[in-house]
Parts: sequence; structure tokens; C-alpha cells
Amino acid sequence: MRDVMRFHVVRRGRDDSRVPARLAPSFERLVPAGDMPVRVFDFRRTRDGGDRPMWTVNGRPFRPDTVLASPRLGSVERWRFSSDFHHPVHVHLARFQVVARGGRPPGAADAGWKDTVDVRPYEVVEVLARFTGYRGRYMLHCHNLEHEDMAMMGTFEVV
Repeated sequence: MRDVMRFHVVRRGRDDSRVPARLAPSFERLVPAGDMPVRVFDFRRTRDGGDRPMWTVNGRPFRPDTVLASPRLGSVERWRFSSDFHHPVHVHLARFQVVARGGRPPGAADAGWKDTVDVRPYEVVEVLARFTGYRGRYMLHCHNLEHEDMAMMGTFEVV
């Protein structure tokens, strides 16, 4: 990095910075409800008819006009992400909280609001997603660059 940028400190300064006792205010924890819609999104490598590999969501290649889910604006839904490979799953518009990983409670790194969750091979991660903001079409996709380039994504429409 020194070939890119170099800092030359010319005088001493007093450091009066402090780490606060509380880094962030507490947040609202979403609670699963029995009547809550449940959606399943399986991120997987499959083969097309010509035996070429494809990265798919729910066994389908990406089609912009195919809507995989239609959550209501202001609603909360339980979404289940599964995979056969390591996929960091990113959801546009909605933020969510991880409520289970592999059938167990989430780990410490899963705490708080998320827009991306790490789904490991053959793992199921359950999240509660809140859909606020605006109606319209949005994407969920794998954040591995090669998988994004190969259209491992799906459309959902907030109604």
C-alpha cells in the first residue's frame, strides 16, 4: 500500500477518542408468528439441458419477469435459505434477523439487523425479513461475484 499512498505525520496530537460504553442502541427483535408466510430459497448449482453448469435459485435460472415471492409492504416473513455451496445471500430492500442456523439458534455473528447472510454448504439459515420502504420489484442473489455474473438471483415483488 505504500506505493499507493503515504502518510507523513508532521506533529503530535492529543488522542481524546473513547470507545462508548454502548456501541449501538438496542434494536427491536422480530418474533416468529404462526401465521407468518414462509418462503424457501435454495441456492444450488445445476445443469442445463446441454449439461452446462448453472447457478440457480429454486432450480430455476434467472428470469427478470419471474417473481419468486410477493411480500406485503410493512410485513414480516420467514425466509429459509439453503445451499449446496458457500453462498453469501443478499436481499435488496429488506433487512432481516437470523433466527436459526442449521436448526439451532443463531451464532453471535448473526446478531442484529442484516442484509446479507453467510449460508454454508448444505446448511439452512432461517431469517425474519421486514419489508419496509417502497412497493416494487427487488432482487435477492448470491454475493459471490462469479455467481452474480452467472445470474444466481431471483426477483421478489413487494406489493
